[in-house]
Amino acid sequence: MRCLEIEGAFENLDPNDYDQTKVSPDTQQLQIGVRGKYNCIALAVCDEERWWWPDKRFPNDNYWPPHLQREHMFCETMENFIMAFETEGYTVCNNGRLDSGIEKIVIYARGDTPTHAARQLESGIWISKCGDLQDIRHGTLACLEGKNYGKAEVFMRRRRDGKAFLFDRIKAFLRSIFPARS
Repeated sequence: MRCLEIEGAFENLDPNDYDQTKVSPDTQQLQIGVRGKYNCIALAVCDEERWWWPDKRFPNDNYWPPHLQREHMFCETMENFIMAFETEGYTVCNNGRLDSGIEKIVIYARGDTPTHAARQLESGIWISKCGDLQDIRHGTLACLEGKNYGKAEVFMRRRRDGKAFLFDRIKAFLRSIFPARS
């Protein structure tokens, strides 16, 4: 199903840039003014039951990891988003290239303010939830870059089998032997 609203919102998105047969069925019929159950951040961490955002104004309407800071709308920080994804096992990496056995996400930003996240599927295709609109599968990150989401800025990864990377396991082991001193 072609998503004209999404195409209109992203100046670099062409109808050939996304898979029109893989549009999410549960959001195709959203009415104007009715927010869906989940957003792009939630979709990136595979949580289609909650709307993830650190909005200070409506803490009961948005999930955010409890130990992380809530922030004012349009003043969100990349550091806070990175820490939120770290709670789900992601670590910062250098790029969005497809790596076997690795799930990657990307955080888009306008300036220093996070605006969107997308997750890479095992095929190398990216999946995005576009605000209250549909989920789409897109072949490139550049097709969503522009005035709304800014640029693809930070890449993160985790193993698809749920295990920690060797380096992270070594760091955890060392922390258990040499606890931080206050």
